[in-house]
Amino acid sequence: MITFFVYTRRVLVILIGFAIPISTALTNVLCPLAILLLLAEGQYKQKFNILSRHPLAVIALLLFTIMSLGFLYTPVNWVEAGRMLDKYRELLYIPLFILLFADEKTRRWGLYAFLSAMGVTLFLSYLMTLTGWSIGKGTPQNAFVFKNYITQGLLLALAAYFLAVYAWQQQRWYWLVMILLALYNILFLSEGRTGYLIVFCLILLFSYQTYRLRGLIVGSLLLVLLSGLIYSYSDVVKKRLDSVSENLQHYQQGETDTSVGLRLEFYKNSLVLIAQSPLWGHGTGSFRYEYQQLAQPQGITATTNPHNEYLMIGVQWGLMGMGLFIYLLYQLGLLAVYLPPPQNWMVQGLVVTIAVGCLVNSLLLDTTEGHLFAYLIGVLMGGLNYPKAIFLFRRNHPETD
Repeated sequence: MITFFVYTRRVLVILIGFAIPISTALTNVLCPLAILLLLAEGQYKQKFNILSRHPLAVIALLLFTIMSLGFLYTPVNWVEAGRMLDKYRELLYIPLFILLFADEKTRRWGLYAFLSAMGVTLFLSYLMTLTGWSIGKGTPQNAFVFKNYITQGLLLALAAYFLAVYAWQQQRWYWLVMILLALYNILFLSEGRTGYLIVFCLILLFSYQTYRLRGLIVGSLLLVLLSGLIYSYSDVVKKRLDSVSENLQHYQQGETDTSVGLRLEFYKNSLVLIAQSPLWGHGTGSFRYEYQQLAQPQGITATTNPHNEYLMIGVQWGLMGMGLFIYLLYQLGLLAVYLPPPQNWMVQGLVVTIAVGCLVNSLLLDTTEGHLFAYLIGVLMGGLNYPKAIFLFRRNHPETD
């Protein structure tokens, strides 16, 4: 019976990697099923011992606990607070995915599942562009398929980076075709400015990973040249970047009713709300209410989302919640040095993607990005031997041996 449970939930958890970039409904069905099978296996003491020694599991659970304590002082009813807490259930999935990806084979196929889903997305996106068929959520001029263009650009950027790591470390150069197709899709066919930003940051990271400081210098120079070429030849990038410049000019003149202007107002007012209750925040689910209370007397546009995960967490759970989230990302990057290639570089790419993406979007609040963050932590960090890592950190750090 245990063998049946193990085999079935391994299949389910691999299917989750394919479902996350494609279907929210399917993801929301498969995740609870995999978790139920994990619980049905028993061996709770062994599972508890694994999670209690894994720093990412401990930090994620601690952050979710703080979010739950926000019910005690929130100004909104518990139903609304519960809906907000439910959006951060991915934090509970982090320790569960760590357990689900306990063996190397499942971790490998989980990553393949995510990359396969992005391959399907890329194929359908180009098919839409070349044929003019409306086969996705977007249009042939902005060909996003299963998710919105912001999410698709971010996921394609991360997938292209993972393939670049494979190509470099394992000398599998046939991945270059897929990488170039993904980059062209992001930079010439998509309106997602988040995708542009993530691509450039991951190029700089990859340059540093391959040749350290020399690579970073050369990569920066090439990126400047590449940026000029893309701006000159990509109409969609030129249009989107020009709109940023125009919006900033209007904002400086006092006009805030633009895409960039509204975001800057959201950021500024969110910082005001954090300053009102800096340590613990205003409580779970309080962002909409508190922002409305601030906006109404001033006659400014209200919002339910500041489009910045750090601020979203900060308003509700203060510097305590924000600090724990940043610490989670810090620990994720720190522990990457104890992983073998190519996982070590991939973890660093995941950290950069989430850390930078959260500056311009509330990624944990978004179902796809939040689930993928938890899923990839399991895929890349599920095999981490934490007691050994602690010993190495204290005695013989791998970079100083």
